Amino acid sequence: MLASARGLEAAPARPAPSLPAPAGNVVTVASEPQLQAAVAALTSNTTILIAPGIYTLKTTLYVNGTFTNVALRGSTGNADDVVLAGPGMTNANYGNVPYGIWTGGNVQGITIANLTIRDFYYHPIILNGGTHSPRVYNVRLVNAGQQFIKANPDANGVGADNGIVEYAVIEFDSTSRDYYTNGVDVVAGQNWVIRNSLFRNIRAPQGQLAGPAILMWYGSSNSVAEGNTFIDCQREIAFGLIDRGTPHDHVGGVIRNNFIYRHATVPGDVAIGVFDSPNTQVLHNTAVLSGTYPNAGEYRFAGTTAALIANNLFDAAIVARDGATASLSGNSTSASAGLFVNPAAGDLHLKPAASSAIDKTALRANCTTDWDGFARPIGAAADIGADEFASVAPIPPTNVRIVR
Repeated sequence: MLASARGLEAAPARPAPSLPAPAGNVVTVASEPQLQAAVAALTSNTTILIAPGIYTLKTTLYVNGTFTNVALRGSTGNADDVVLAGPGMTNANYGNVPYGIWTGGNVQGITIANLTIRDFYYHPIILNGGTHSPRVYNVRLVNAGQQFIKANPDANGVGADNGIVEYAVIEFDSTSRDYYTNGVDVVAGQNWVIRNSLFRNIRAPQGQLAGPAILMWYGSSNSVAEGNTFIDCQREIAFGLIDRGTPHDHVGGVIRNNFIYRHATVPGDVAIGVFDSPNTQVLHNTAVLSGTYPNAGEYRFAGTTAALIANNLFDAAIVARDGATASLSGNSTSASAGLFVNPAAGDLHLKPAASSAIDKTALRANCTTDWDGFARPIGAAADIGADEFASVAPIPPTNVRIVR
């Protein structure tokens, strides 16, 4: 794609396509007490619509009980207009506000959209057992003491299933409080999709290593991570983390069309990990690690079998460890920053001169669009990596992100 067809920075989360107008009951609030009262009185098929402003929470917003199809939404399409603020990610005197939004009990379908949640000692959003089909849309999450979005299983080990995180910005202003952090951390969840989101500065203070920005593990399965951008994170995507044996730490799923950039001053670990995760596919990702770690992709442990790693464009190696097996094809591990439009800004679209990646690989049936949502191939063959280059930018699909 032409640089002139985009802005200077790739930011897939902004602006997000507008959501439909809320259906069912709508409760409009314009102050923190009104917001707390609306959550306390919540019933099924209700949207709490939050007027622009800064809402310094006096207690966590607890959605705890039996609910179907509920929502907390900012009233505009701009996530910066509504801010739910906590007492600070380093403030151990958090009182009644350890989290931003907490769900549990029997919540079947909750949407959290069009707002910013920042500065909480634990999690801005925590989804506990009994929560299913959560949708986190067009949110900005800033400065979490631990995980930004944490999904836990119930007492029987049943996770929060069918979650969607899209058009989110998840970031630290500088670094985390300590090593124990992730962007999205799902335990025992099935069928999650994390897409079109920006993860920035998911990294720990000097001498520590943060967790993966996206971590799907401990019995999770069929996860999808696609179309995301990662800037200066220490570990980006992990499907599985530990060698659990049976059941596996993760099963299936696909990691595709992600942009990953790490500056040379940001020490880190592997960008994409497939650990005790059989039948997982890693397709058409682009990663520039700038020498911060020898391997851009690793697949580990004997439980990782029948994995497919194809058509990825990396500046570091792809390595098998601890008895893992996978099929590899169409990858390039010798990319340089000069192939891309603006790596430091996370813009890993190919330059016209990136001949080593353009028209160089076979099309994969389940990866027929690129980071922008444009069809591939455009030329004689598919391009390696997440971007499908075109000398003239195609007209974008109506539901794809437009970069400013």
